[in-house]
Amino acid sequence: MTSGTFGAPVRSRLQAALHAPAPPPPGFRLFTGDDVPALAALMWDAYRGTPDETDVEGPGGAAREVRLTLDGEYGAFLPAASFVADRDERPVAGALVTLYKDLPLLAFLFVSPSHAGQGLGRGLIQAVMHALAEQGHDTLTLAVTRRNRRARHLYDRLGFVEVA
Repeated sequence: MTSGTFGAPVRSRLQAALHAPAPPPPGFRLFTGDDVPALAALMWDAYRGTPDETDVEGPGGAAREVRLTLDGEYGAFLPAASFVADRDERPVAGALVTLYKDLPLLAFLFVSPSHAGQGLGRGLIQAVMHALAEQGHDTLTLAVTRRNRRARHLYDRLGFVEVA
């Protein structure tokens, strides 16, 4: 997907086939409504200083994006395919999934900078893919900012390919 707004990030649409992914590693759990405040703060912390910072525009914007996701702005929210990673009993990473135009969409993936590089993003995507496959889905889609090289590298390693 691309944006026509001047200065807005240009995005690529990616998808991956869900062929019998391995179960998620331990330490990941399903999202609950109680996670909303922590995930909103976490989203801002994760996006600040990245090519995706303009997507959330501050703590209030991150809270708004989480709420919009849960309320169906990006397709029907799929709580049974949305996951959180906790460390020391607090969320440090999250993956929010929706059903957009009849396809599962990884609407948001974010990891606290203090926990980056520890495999949490990969583990969350594996948890999402496993849950979706168990639910009978065969594809996961997402949109990624083209300049977000770290995210693109992760998605490439997990088998996502660019689609028109």
